Amino acid sequence: MASLIGTIAQLVEQRIENPRVPGSNPGSTTKSQLTLAFFVSKHGVALHWHQPNASTMDKPSNIRPVNHTIHFHTPEQAANRETLWNQHLSGAGIRILADERFRHEPIYNPLASIWDESPKCFIPAGEKSKSLEVAQQIWTWLDNEKTDRGHVLVIVGGGTISDLGGFVASTYKRGLPFIIVPTTIVGMIDASIGGKNGINFGHFKNQIGLFQLPDLTYVDTRFIASLDALERTNGWMELVKHSLIADSALWTEIRDLDIHKTGAIEPWIQRAALIKKEIVASDFMDKSERKALNFGHTLAHALEWKAKEDGITLGHGMAVGWGMIWSIAWSASVYPEQSDSFSQVGQKIRAWLEAIPNDNQSDWLVTLNPSDLWTAVLKDKKNRDGIVLDVMLEGIGRATWDRPLSLIQFTSIWKQVFQ
Repeated sequence: MASLIGTIAQLVEQRIENPRVPGSNPGSTTKSQLTLAFFVSKHGVALHWHQPNASTMDKPSNIRPVNHTIHFHTPEQAANRETLWNQHLSGAGIRILADERFRHEPIYNPLASIWDESPKCFIPAGEKSKSLEVAQQIWTWLDNEKTDRGHVLVIVGGGTISDLGGFVASTYKRGLPFIIVPTTIVGMIDASIGGKNGINFGHFKNQIGLFQLPDLTYVDTRFIASLDALERTNGWMELVKHSLIADSALWTEIRDLDIHKTGAIEPWIQRAALIKKEIVASDFMDKSERKALNFGHTLAHALEWKAKEDGITLGHGMAVGWGMIWSIAWSASVYPEQSDSFSQVGQKIRAWLEAIPNDNQSDWLVTLNPSDLWTAVLKDKKNRDGIVLDVMLEGIGRATWDRPLSLIQFTSIWKQVFQ
């Protein structure tokens, strides 16, 4: 063991290339004095290093602050818009990864100012694109474009494009800077905020991924006008979730909203996005409070898995809506004093979901066997040591997480709600 530690200590004396320090030679190296600490256990040796007087520029480039930079395209922020945009793109080559619908649909400044001259890769939105195969296609494209870590990847699209693009950027050459321009409600208030990036694997959602914040999330609500009724409802369910877990006053203000009225959703985007930003800032690595953001998602992910198996089209937000209805009923079984208010919430969510024309999801739900769904529930990322852990409400605006759930409980609530 002593010889191993000695070998490591010799290897760690390193030369750090630092081409971005003013006045330095990009090809030169500077010797760095390191303080080493070794922690020895039966599992092996852990190495901790500290570099005295290190500036931010001396630190590993892949460590990002938890404070997430989000810019909202509003008249109040117009004065800072170009400055902020240029700050993140100054001197950088640009690559654009975009939802294929933007081959033809309009984009807006400041994004439009870099659009024509930048290399672009278009991919279809949807869960099918969140795969290792599509990630490989994008890595190949980046390689063909001679992309290096001096370039910035600008990701333009909804939630699946944000998840996939962040994963691709964070892993290509151990990390490219990236900016997300979300174009759906789900993207604006959820997927583009918080640094969760990933792909699906083995027919289950988000099984492979990492935490890495974008350098900037640029929210422009003008994109909402192009969304159809289904996509508006998909996004609205995530916004409702934010209110139910963290802001009872917001729920009171939005519960009677006609979400298909022009301009109805846009005023609530910034407030909802900041709810998630605040939660993430307090628990970036998803160890405690951030888990509340999974409210409704355990069943939602199981439904998405089953819908794919059955050939049913089911958007993520719609699945979250049905998942929240189940979770609210489960919450009422534990907190019966909240039953009346929980029941009203469940009825309102169901009304929004069933307002989609020609959508027969409630008929499909009746045919499902909860034991079959349990297969997917057991794969959920929140579980520990084979125990299913889920999120419930103590009251409107108050969530609790890591609540154990059994198949018997799951089945009982399922029958109560859907059969």
